[in-house]
Amino acid sequence: MEDDFLTDDQQADHVKSWLRQNGPFLIAGVVLGLGGLFGWNQWQHYQMQRAEAASALYDQLLQSVNRQQVDTASQQLQQLETDFSSSAYVDQARLSMAGLYVSRSNQDEAIAQLQRVADKGNSDELRNIARLRLARLLSANDRHDEALKALDVPGSAAFAPLFHDVRGDVYHAMGKQAEARSEYEQALNGEMAAAVLDLGYVTAKLDQLGGTAADLTAAAGVPAAAPALADGQPAK
Repeated sequence: MEDDFLTDDQQADHVKSWLRQNGPFLIAGVVLGLGGLFGWNQWQHYQMQRAEAASALYDQLLQSVNRQQVDTASQQLQQLETDFSSSAYVDQARLSMAGLYVSRSNQDEAIAQLQRVADKGNSDELRNIARLRLARLLSANDRHDEALKALDVPGSAAFAPLFHDVRGDVYHAMGKQAEARSEYEQALNGEMAAAVLDLGYVTAKLDQLGGTAADLTAAAGVPAAAPALADGQPAK
């Protein structure tokens, strides 16, 4: 309340005195604030530049893959791994390289690339995609047990039908028709089945197995339960 009765000169003197005492702190605060803003903008700009550089290198790798230039694409992948190790482009590049190696009949290198993404991919989605491709490739090379192991992980609801479908293919290749039928049925009954599966194709695979679930169990070598008599006692 005292300030209300001060003259203009007295109020000016108060302001000058307050500025002399607090001015350095105000200036330091402004400088730090501007410095922080400038640093943040610089960091954002740097991150954007790195993202653009990673994207450009990935595009170059895809062109090399499309041209079947294995050596060039391999070198570009190594550069991505060295310069942008935390980028999702690295995992995507490995998936593309795996496809190139398959087309060149280099199954071992393709499996190695898929295994790296399956084990250490930067996202659940890419890891699951790699697992599916890895399982198919392993099974195609008669490594069925390894294929099943690749899919032996908790999957999200979105990927569960796909995992069941591929497991069904693996079991079918192993001659385990009862297990294959079960996997195809689970695939079709999955919550996201309609969104991620070709339902007609999976249904056709299931139909090709033929017979009832009991028939398939018997074909797999599992003894069927003895039929019951009218009084509930098993037949002798």
